[in-house]
Amino acid sequence: MNTTVKVIGGICLGAIAGTIAGILLAPASGRETRKQLKDKTNSMAGEVKNSVTDYLDHVFKGYNKRVETVAENGKEAIDHVKKTIKV
Repeated sequence: MNTTVKVIGGICLGAIAGTIAGILLAPASGRETRKQLKDKTNSMAGEVKNSVTDYLDHVFKGYNKRVETVAENGKEAIDHVKKTIKV
């Protein structure tokens, strides 16, 4: 498993644990606690979604760059072969 994925997973688990502990230890009614838990969960879900989206964008950009490099190298190799055959 990739280090970046482990770091993102660790951050997410830490945030979840901290949020749950904070809500459970806070002096609030059950209704308020459930509302806070729902709000925090939605907030963290958005953060996780953004982190994953950013990571996947980074991965796809790197992949596309590698594909372009391979395609360029292939074109150069084909041109070289064509020149060699014509001689």
